[in-house]
Order: sequence, then C-alpha cells, then structure tokens
Amino acid sequence: MRRLTKILLGIAATLILIIIAAALGSSGGDGGGAKPPPAREAPEETSPPNEPAPQGGGAEREESETAPPSETPPAAESPSVTGHVIERIVDGDTIEVRGDGGILPRGQTATVRLLEIDAPEVGTCYSEESSARIAELLPVGSSVRVERDKDLKDQYDRYLLYVWNDHEEFVNHSLVSTGHAEAVLYQPNDKYWQKISQAGSDAKDTGEGLWSACGKETETPEPTAPEDPYLPAPPPDLDCSDLDGPVPVGPGDPHRLDRDGDGIGCESN
Repeated sequence: MRRLTKILLGIAATLILIIIAAALGSSGGDGGGAKPPPAREAPEETSPPNEPAPQGGGAEREESETAPPSETPPAAESPSVTGHVIERIVDGDTIEVRGDGGILPRGQTATVRLLEIDAPEVGTCYSEESSARIAELLPVGSSVRVERDKDLKDQYDRYLLYVWNDHEEFVNHSLVSTGHAEAVLYQPNDKYWQKISQAGSDAKDTGEGLWSACGKETETPEPTAPEDPYLPAPPPDLDCSDLDGPVPVGPGDPHRLDRDGDGIGCESN
C-alpha cells in the first residue's frame, strides 16, 4: 500500500512539473523570447559641421551661400559736390545757390563768387552782356556741380568756387573764353589757372566780347601840359613890332619888352 502511494505521489509530482513547464513555455512564446530590434527610422537631415542650419527657402539659401560676397568699396572723398540749385544771378561772376550739403550748407542760400575770373561791374561796359551770358549758362532753378580750392571764402563771406552747369560745361572757363569776363588770379586758388588764363589770352587776341566792345573806353589818354601864358625864351628874340598887343613877359622879361616893370610888355601896341 505504501509503495502504491509513493508511485501515485511521484506521478502527481511529474504531472505538476509538466503543467508548470507547459505554462512557462506558453508565456515564453508570447513574450518570453528575445525581442526583435526596433525598426530604424530614417535619420534626420542635419547641417554640415560649422555651418548654420538652412532658413527659409532652400534654393534661396543655397544660392546666397554659393554666390561670392559682393564687396562695395567705400566712396572716395571728392572735392566736388552736385545737387546745388541756382536761385539768383547777381552779376557776371556772382550767383546765389541753394546748397545741398557738403561744400554749401544744405537748404541754405549761399553767395558764390566764381574763381579766377572777373566780369565787368554793374553799370560799366559789357556788364549787361556778361550778366545775360552767365544767366544763359546757369538758368535759375537748374542744378550745378561745384568745386572748391584752397580758400573756401573771401573777406565778404562769399564762397569761392569753380562751377559746372547741368550740361557739365565749365562755367568759369566758358565766360573767359567768350570774352564775358577776364582771367584774374586770386592766390592761393590757382587749380585751373593755366587753362583759364590761356582762354583769356586767346579771347583777347581775337577780340572776343568785352575786348572789342570796350577797347576804346579802357584807353586812358595821355595828359597834356597846360599852355605857358608867357612868351617863350629866345631865340628868337622878339620885339613889340613882332607882336599884336600887350603880352605878359614872364619872370626876368627875357625879351626886354616891359619898360615900366609891371609884368606886361608892349603896352603901347
């Protein structure tokens, strides 16, 4: 009987072990084995090292990165300035200009005296023609380019400048070459003196403008000595019979005509 009991207990233990093993095997089939590796996702695009990430449209960014950088050289400082406007013609060599910054103050009216020239003063010969000519070259309201020399102003607070009109005609030179002004050097401003003085010489040689119109007025007659009221000293020696009437004899009575010594000779004539 004991032997049978042991056999039954052994069989029961074996069955229990089989059931436990089966249960463990079932759970291992569902998730007990090694898990398959997770699916790899496509790597995100990253920017190359030391380069910023793209911003905005890719094409625009790529174009801007591949295009060579544009280098803009600094503007060179120029002695001349454009954009000033003529407001009034004063005379043949002086104008009033509204400044646009730089040489002439922006928004202010400045009196400008053209350098290296001298036009006739108002009321003198050829002054009207000179004023008309500069008004033709520099119409009121037109823009001009100006350039300074060593001294910017004179003692009258006028700006001393070279002037080009909106057709890029050098007005100082033009007025001299047509005889509407003379070439005159005012030191130390002599930048264009060689060119302007040559134009003045050529205009004078050919009688341009004032050189022919005012030539007679500029000639100063030589002074003549006043006539001597006394008779000239001899020779010849004169007598009262050689004269028409009483005459002043002068100091010393060189002809011995004054008998009574009153300074009048030949009183009996």
